[in-house]
Amino acid sequence: MDQFGVAEVRQFLTAHGLETRIHTFAESTENAYLAAQALGVELGQIVKSVMFLADGEPVLVLMSGDMNVDTKKLKKLLGIRKVRMADAETVLKIAGYPVGAVPPVAHRQAIDTHLDESLNRFAKIYPAGGTTSNMFATTFEELLSLSKAKIINVAKAKKK
Repeated sequence: MDQFGVAEVRQFLTAHGLETRIHTFAESTENAYLAAQALGVELGQIVKSVMFLADGEPVLVLMSGDMNVDTKKLKKLLGIRKVRMADAETVLKIAGYPVGAVPPVAHRQAIDTHLDESLNRFAKIYPAGGTTSNMFATTFEELLSLSKAKIINVAKAKKK
């Protein structure tokens, strides 16, 4: 199975007139901390793409880098009984990208996507761009439109 990468994200963004938004780094941006450091922005401005299996079906939650997903809230909002984080193999199979590189768009298959309102605190936010060294700049409203996501509130503060 071929792995997707920045080319698929670039093609998607180009189709939407946004191809100039991709940032490429020499260092890894595979987690929110590294991405924030590379971009010189707040941790919360990084968009984490977190995949869950909700009653066996894939669900992508786009979460602020300084927050975690409250799975109890997620279960209640989705009206499901069982939710668990997808493993790396499942993420690659469904989204087409490795963990740490999953963009909010241009997936191998359609994924039910949810955008957490915690990201609306920032004028600019930065999701992954298809590899662990690519990010792209966007806004909450633009990401909502591009990802065809539903707005949810499932953020919980990270434990210190």
